[in-house]
Amino acid sequence: MNIRWGGSVWDLMLVKRAVGTTLSNSASGGYSTLLRDGARNLVGHADLFKGGRAVAGIVAVSAATGSVLTVATMKVTSHLKTKVRPAQNAEGETAAATLATPVEEPEALQGPRLRAV
Repeated sequence: MNIRWGGSVWDLMLVKRAVGTTLSNSASGGYSTLLRDGARNLVGHADLFKGGRAVAGIVAVSAATGSVLTVATMKVTSHLKTKVRPAQNAEGETAAATLATPVEEPEALQGPRLRAV
C-alpha cells in the first residue's frame, strides 16, 4: 500500500524481528531495519512484508465485528424494552384506576362555601 504525501512515497510494511530486539533509529528520524539487542549491539536485520493485505484484513474483521455487535445490541435492547414495558403499563393502569375512583370530600368541606363577589 503506497501513500504519497509531501513529495515522498510511504509504504505500509509489517516488520518481523526476533524477540528481545528493537529497530535501530535512522538518521532521518524513522527506524532502519537494523536490529539491536538490549545493550544496543547490532544483531541482524529485520524482515519487511507488504502490509496492504494486513490492513484489508483488519478492516474486514473490524467491520464484521462492528456489525455483529450492532445486531446483538439491537436485539438485547428490544428484549429489555419488552421486559420493562409491562411493569410500566401495570403501574400506569393502577394510577389510572386510582384516578377513576370518586373522591369524597370531608364533612368539613361539604357545608356552604364562600363566593367571590
